[in-house]
Amino acid sequence: MPDDVLVIDLLGGLGDLVMALPVVHGLAERFPHAALRVLTHDPGASLLDTDPAVTEVLRAEKGHEREAVEAALDRSDLVVSTTRLHGIPDLVAGRGVPGVTDLWRSPPPDEPVSRRYVRILAGEGLVGAEYRPPRIHLTEAEIERAGTDLPDGVPVVLVPGAGMAVKLWPHWAALVDRLRDVPVVAVGPGAPVPELPPRDLRGLAARFAAVARRGGVVVGGDTGPARVAAAVGARTVGLFGPTLAARYGLDDPATNLQGLPECPHRRPTAITEQVCWWEARCPLGPPAGGPACMADVPPADVAAAVRAALPVPRSPVFRP
Repeated sequence: MPDDVLVIDLLGGLGDLVMALPVVHGLAERFPHAALRVLTHDPGASLLDTDPAVTEVLRAEKGHEREAVEAALDRSDLVVSTTRLHGIPDLVAGRGVPGVTDLWRSPPPDEPVSRRYVRILAGEGLVGAEYRPPRIHLTEAEIERAGTDLPDGVPVVLVPGAGMAVKLWPHWAALVDRLRDVPVVAVGPGAPVPELPPRDLRGLAARFAAVARRGGVVVGGDTGPARVAAAVGARTVGLFGPTLAARYGLDDPATNLQGLPECPHRRPTAITEQVCWWEARCPLGPPAGGPACMADVPPADVAAAVRAALPVPRSPVFRP
């Protein structure tokens, strides 16, 4: 049994780290007496600061990932990495540390990434076969503080922004128009509703957890914040275009809506090689119109998914 387990997630995206959480928690459960350390980037690293499964959170500076891996390997006797960049597999092999450094081997297009990770590691005997969705640990105090700036009632929180233009959805105004009877606010600009005060990443996660406790719903594209919302228990509606929901979708009870599922340019197992990926130049739509796949997600379907996720109002009890 290993004494020190190192998990490396240096893919660079917040959503990538959230998708790796089932690996972290599966390893902690499989090796309960080992120290479990996670090497990743800020700001995502802060989401692990109070996780009881994680012994130590290591931060790698952008541009200095290789040095961070080398230093972390000094104490490790088992390594699991979601990342093949920065020469990580060669570093691990050169040190003779056992582990798994290729979790992207021959992925099928319709198997969710997190489940794929777990299935590979279960086959290696490193985690149990049972899959548990990503979960982020927060303190009660954080959640209570974060709920103070939410509107009264059961809120719907929109996440209009995205780290990549190819993931932007163009119909926020139309969605808001269909939700006039519920309190709707936004995290960040891009929708015609009030914006909540900005918070750091843990504060944002706690705000989503407070939304969950109110029975509210979070709506966003295939972005890190939407994954964080789902991982703290908020009912989430995910809007998918360039990425295939069958592979990158959120776990139940989230609702995943796929735009233009028949797109011939989508490459579910090699998304960074898609013609649209880096500059959002869609070959199926006008140059200024944005990705056709995101535009193809109808506001009516999103509104219907939001309403289905909201709690059903209780009828008043008749007392003669």
